[in-house]
Amino acid sequence: MIKISIITVTLNSQETIRDTLNSILSQNYKNIEHIIIDGGSNDQTHNIIKRYPNKNKKLYIYKKSGIYQAINYGIKKCSGDYIAILNSDDFYHSNNTINNVVNQINKNKEFKIFTGNVVYFKKSQYYDVTRYYNISNFKVSQMKYGLMPPHPATFIKKEVYQQNNLYNEDFLIASDFEFFLRILYIKKTKFKKLNQTIIRMRVGGISTKNFMSYIISTKEIFISFKLNKIKNNIINTLVRLPLKLHQYFYLKKENINKDMQIFKTHFDKNYSNNNFNILGSFKKIPFKKNFILSAMNLAFLGYYAANKVYPYDNLYHWTDGISAEKFTHQKKQPGRDLIRKLLIPDSIKNILIIGNISKKSEAYLVKHFKKKIIHKKMPYANIESLKKIKIKLPKNTLTFITLPTPKQEQIAFSITKYNKEYKIICIGASISIASNEEKVVPKPFIKFEFLWRLKTDTFRRLLRLTETLYYYLKGRFILKKYLNTSFKKID
Repeated sequence: MIKISIITVTLNSQETIRDTLNSILSQNYKNIEHIIIDGGSNDQTHNIIKRYPNKNKKLYIYKKSGIYQAINYGIKKCSGDYIAILNSDDFYHSNNTINNVVNQINKNKEFKIFTGNVVYFKKSQYYDVTRYYNISNFKVSQMKYGLMPPHPATFIKKEVYQQNNLYNEDFLIASDFEFFLRILYIKKTKFKKLNQTIIRMRVGGISTKNFMSYIISTKEIFISFKLNKIKNNIINTLVRLPLKLHQYFYLKKENINKDMQIFKTHFDKNYSNNNFNILGSFKKIPFKKNFILSAMNLAFLGYYAANKVYPYDNLYHWTDGISAEKFTHQKKQPGRDLIRKLLIPDSIKNILIIGNISKKSEAYLVKHFKKKIIHKKMPYANIESLKKIKIKLPKNTLTFITLPTPKQEQIAFSITKYNKEYKIICIGASISIASNEEKVVPKPFIKFEFLWRLKTDTFRRLLRLTETLYYYLKGRFILKKYLNTSFKKID
């Protein structure tokens, strides 16, 4: 049985290291050795690793070492057949990633290197893809322009390291490029491109941090050619950035996220990046800070399981469905009650409506809140097209989005990228109900409001209900999505 050695280098990684560790614990393939090299962390990193319940972990303290010195040290400690590097702020794309790679190794024994795709994301927004490196576009000849396979998404047979020396420890950033230059460009070592995403990588690591990182890596890439006696010029190396631009555009996020799996194991119970904040009452809406407020109901839970919505730093919820009551331990409060009971502070001067609203509902808002109403209609289009619309929010404005889930949440997330200040409520059709434009739901249907609403626009609503119910049931009973999700009450 093939043994995989994974090397993780850490230094003050307390904010991200849990994701890395949980990702390895969650792998369905179990013959994994985890080598952790800590550079002398003075935060909680070391204590977190100590709590990490992996029987096959090996922790080494290697102070005052560079990244590649630490990786080389780890390689010498490895006992696996294949070696991979997993950074302390990255994690594997799914719980079956290693198993899939090993299957490819077993089927393609003539190859010594296996490499796949990489997803880039920001902070804890796992599903918010900012860049996608598809390995199918890579050719070894492109190395003369400074391009290379994605290092963290690559599994290398140990004998390759033994026969070709290790990483150049004089380099700060581009030693992996110099290593690939030797084994791929010069020695023509056979490698297999895998049609799968291997790694989800946080933007902001040493190689993607800032412009100075680009300058340093450019210099080191150019030196790599000189060290290996390959003729090249600095112009070729400089153009690698424009050659990467396609990785930032035309991102089909739903396809990229389709087989993404958040860890099935969370060893540190006091920490979870899958937290949803549930308001104890409408009085707890945090108007003093940025927020997105959305209903926690069957639709949201279903689309969360389908990876179309996700936890967000400033996302809050109220319980608005019987399916959510089980998780939030709070009674359903329909959106119309939020509108009727909402107390908007005097600092808010405007209400912006994004989506559809009738004249009657608009008049109701003016009378009820005594605020100026601004209306921005949205075109009928798919969500990727809608998210490209840059909406600039006026100052001192409360925004209502009147679209269905998940479109309203997805648009809300995109709005936060273009605005330093935002206060957004994803309200759906609740304004029209609060204004009595739509008939009040009879008491017998209060718990099953979605059934009552099937009486109008029946076909479309039935299709939507079927879809969300399917996603919800799959998430609950097959993917076990909600077992690793925390619903935190905000009192």
